[in-house]
Amino acid sequence: MYSNELFQKVKEMQLPVGKYALFGSAPLAIRGIRECRDIDMIVSKDVWEEYKHKGWEMAVAPHGSEYLLRDEIEMWKDWYPGEWDVSDLIAKAEIIDGLPCVILDTVIEWKKLKGRDQDIRDIELIEEFLKK
Repeated sequence: MYSNELFQKVKEMQLPVGKYALFGSAPLAIRGIRECRDIDMIVSKDVWEEYKHKGWEMAVAPHGSEYLLRDEIEMWKDWYPGEWDVSDLIAKAEIIDGLPCVILDTVIEWKKLKGRDQDIRDIELIEEFLKK
């Protein structure tokens, strides 16, 4: 599925601004930096509980965090690696095309912690984008 279709799915959920933010590769995709294959979003505790009871599949990441999953959308109540205040990240989110996105400086910081080859490439892409 293409990024635009994924963003449309998120919009159709009609989540209230201030209760979630897109993280992972979604903040890159929404800015046209590169495509994303899924949507990772951090959510408030009340949104987490609501969707847990709506029958979203519960999964556990290798590092132990629980997340909710439906189609290509993942909801997280925490974020790894690092010590992140999810409420603060949501509050500081930048609204792009109607969707709150974690700011790029934070995405860079997180990708440096992850340190995978794809993260290093993404950091380079973000830095090129920010120079423009």
